[in-house]
Amino acid sequence: MNAQVQYLDQPGGTFTASSQEIATPGPGEVRLRTVTTSVCQSDVVIYKQGLPRIKKWPAVLLHEAACVVDEVGHGVTQFEPGNLVGLGCDIPCGNADCIYCGENGTGDWTSCPNTWATGHEYDGFARSHAVLPDWFVKYGPIVKFPKGFDPSHACQLEPLACCLEGMTRVNHCIENRIVVLIGAGSQSTYALQCAQAMNARKIIVINRGQERLERVLRDFGGDNVVGIRWDENVVENVTKECQPFNEPHFVMVNAPVAAAYELAPKLMGYGTVMDAHAGVKGASGKPRLAHEVDLNNDIHYRLQCYQATHGSSMRGIRLAHQFLSEGRLPKIDLMTNDTERFGSDDILGAITRAADSDSLKVIVHWD
Repeated sequence: MNAQVQYLDQPGGTFTASSQEIATPGPGEVRLRTVTTSVCQSDVVIYKQGLPRIKKWPAVLLHEAACVVDEVGHGVTQFEPGNLVGLGCDIPCGNADCIYCGENGTGDWTSCPNTWATGHEYDGFARSHAVLPDWFVKYGPIVKFPKGFDPSHACQLEPLACCLEGMTRVNHCIENRIVVLIGAGSQSTYALQCAQAMNARKIIVINRGQERLERVLRDFGGDNVVGIRWDENVVENVTKECQPFNEPHFVMVNAPVAAAYELAPKLMGYGTVMDAHAGVKGASGKPRLAHEVDLNNDIHYRLQCYQATHGSSMRGIRLAHQFLSEGRLPKIDLMTNDTERFGSDDILGAITRAADSDSLKVIVHWD
């Protein structure tokens, strides 16, 4: 059978459809039919300026995917044709003896020097079909959803997993706590919904653009959700909203700009956890963003915690699968409106829409 593949020839270039023969899955392998793919901001970055991790062009983008199992190879028992599955982006290196990725590994794939990422070193899902190798099926981030589950929700597994990795790495930093989200993009909107599901006391969303902030507050707000414009008074205004506490308990950086990393430490107080969630990257790599920390007075005596979320492990994937399967994000459909749905013949249109300042989650439908 043939697969339809959308290749990007170069950064800022052209997507070209190609028909390629796809093999029957071998022992331990699974062939998938792509149903939906959502667009990540890293896809926008790759399209606009490329990434050093992508060594060969043309490239196959898109890593937030929901697929139907089309055929399984000999020995595969955990999946069967017709299953709807969601996939993670960060994937193991394939070495069964790896202390991170392997048979008895820790599962911390992002720590492995040989780890891969879908849509980067490993072809993404801007293609109608794919055969997953046996090591991906055995060790990788692939989970099965209940029968009849919505593929438009399933393709949001990976970004939600990344979000939950950051929000659960430190115990008890969300429930009954004040959560500050810097940026009002898709990751902050996932975090807002998760914080609501985890019973946060108050959620403060900071954003420069009024249009997207208003959309997020309108569609996902509540009595305990506050929006604050990112201006010269932002620190003072956040502090006021934290009352009767003196500071927020959890600060998540979801804006991939240096200014967000300059703002976040100014919001740190007693016992505050800061999650450096959105990295700053470009065609030339990752710029150095320096900040001085007082290890004694801040880290020790004020119990501050600086952490980062980079990708997701199976722990995050399982948490996201649980949140989605149990319907703990009842407003997730509002992540995507009619202007954010595209067909597989318009990948460029989908990426262009995802780059808009008012957009949240763009979904490409392959059926």
